[in-house]
Amino acid sequence: MKTLFVAILAIFTCSAGMCQNQQKVSELVDIGYQEYESGDYRSAIDFFNRALQRDPDNPEAYYLMGVCQSQIGDNWAAISAYNNALEIKPEYPEAYYEKGYSYFMLNQYEEAIASFDEALKLRPDYALALINRGSIKCIQGKVDEAAEDWEKAREMGSDVPVECE
Repeated sequence: MKTLFVAILAIFTCSAGMCQNQQKVSELVDIGYQEYESGDYRSAIDFFNRALQRDPDNPEAYYLMGVCQSQIGDNWAAISAYNNALEIKPEYPEAYYEKGYSYFMLNQYEEAIASFDEALKLRPDYALALINRGSIKCIQGKVDEAAEDWEKAREMGSDVPVECE
């Protein structure tokens, strides 16, 4: 059904005189996001790549591509995409957060913590960054530091169902 929707959308845009090679970057990013939302991460990556061919300075396309790459387990590629987004838009806490999560998935704990730290510098109320940073600290045996992060997240209203044992 999703493929049919994309095909119909492509036919419609071509019949309106805007074939794919003339599609606006924002349209490509929007279609990519729809593909992401439907769980077709590889198709979404393709649309984000198309958008970046037209506008290589689009931080959102890099960021969303990284999210999709992470979803398919290609965390090194995701980190590269987040780095590209951050080169263009250094104050992008979500990109730092996702970069930290990708490092976490690769068991690169110090790099993950550094990325979560950057996200928290830009957005001190980023509860998910606190929760994940606390989880890494717990894995590292830094029980008190983990508890501190989790307590801050709780104070922000987050449900933190974990305890460091």
